[in-house]
Amino acid sequence: MSEVDVAIIGAGAAGLAAAAALRGAGRRTLILEAAAQPGGRARTTRPAALGGAWLDEGAAWIHMAETNPVVPMAEARRVPLKKAFRNASLMFVQGRAATATEHAEYDAASARWEAIVMAAPAVPDRALAAAIGPFRHENPWAPTIEAWEASLIQSVDAPYLSLADFRLNQLDGTNLMPPEGFGQLLLDLLLDSAGPIRVNCPATRIDWSGPHLRIDTPEGVVTAAQVIVTVSTGVLQAGGLRFTPSLPPQTAQAIDDLPMGLLSKIVARAAGADRLGMTATTHLFRRRESLSAPFLSTIAWPRGTDHVIAFVGGDAAWAVAEDPRAADSLFRAEWRAMLGSEADRIFAPGGFTTDWATDPHHLGAYSYARPGAARARALLSEPVGEGRLLFAGEACRTDGTAGTVGGAVSDGRRAAAIILGQEGTGHL
Repeated sequence: MSEVDVAIIGAGAAGLAAAAALRGAGRRTLILEAAAQPGGRARTTRPAALGGAWLDEGAAWIHMAETNPVVPMAEARRVPLKKAFRNASLMFVQGRAATATEHAEYDAASARWEAIVMAAPAVPDRALAAAIGPFRHENPWAPTIEAWEASLIQSVDAPYLSLADFRLNQLDGTNLMPPEGFGQLLLDLLLDSAGPIRVNCPATRIDWSGPHLRIDTPEGVVTAAQVIVTVSTGVLQAGGLRFTPSLPPQTAQAIDDLPMGLLSKIVARAAGADRLGMTATTHLFRRRESLSAPFLSTIAWPRGTDHVIAFVGGDAAWAVAEDPRAADSLFRAEWRAMLGSEADRIFAPGGFTTDWATDPHHLGAYSYARPGAARARALLSEPVGEGRLLFAGEACRTDGTAGTVGGAVSDGRRAAAIILGQEGTGHL
């Protein structure tokens, strides 16, 4: 049996940040991580299919850099950060490059879409799709805009997403990129200060019935005065971590109201950009012709590499989540629709698709609020059992940073501050 002041469930951004803050204040901590490595949904790997090039399988951009807590940590280590999204874009319409007129029409439609969504009544909360109204079906550019704004950025399709949650989490500001991957940067910044971590050691049950909490693990029972749970809402909904006694109704309801969306990356190696007359790091996408069609956004040859990365989100991502071959077929069909038969000649056989949907330690990419559940994030952040049990992570953020690593870091620090008595029990 192990005994610590604070046990932290999950070694993602929130768990690492909470442990670092607590250990800096002299508390004994232990992080229990179910996976084989720390980092959570910020994971930098070098897939064999990419010939050794590094890939951020999950989080890749430091959003809202002006207020993101990762930025000052990186600057203190003199890590050079550069602006993201500086690449050229190519939009395709019915198998050809879009005209200047079509680009102007798309821009005008985007402005109109945003105006409608932002002007829609916020009370009572409802689905983003309902707020869009007739424009959603009448404007030919609306399906593309909706796929961008909801399916990709929010990782969920508009009919399932809270309007209030969408409007809150707009991620305004500058986006930055680290030189060797966001997952690697997170570990470089927090791993040493986070203290002891037991990997391959899932917490299966937390007994919070007594003055000290007992956590069941394959390596025995861990006891702690307080526990911070940072695992995804997908794992919590699936029952991967049980609680004795059951969680309070408002906490359980908040978990149910914050499902996991899905944003997947489909990656393949390809011939150089010069073969197609493109510049490196070209961004390509095709107009979505209907609300039921899948939508992919592709970054080609990032950082001068020989591969391309396609992003697919929402229902389209879930549809191919359990079959990498289906994901690869979707990817190649999209390129054929843009470039014709040339697409078949530039790609090498095989590829790589991220597995956030099927990974039992995550079961999705990041959380979203159901329509009518605008208060769920704040409710999940409320301490349980007189402050002995806390939940933390991107799902708890009500400051517009839900779904981001920066939000998770901030929330881990919020939970630590509550334990240290430096903040009230309300949400920051």
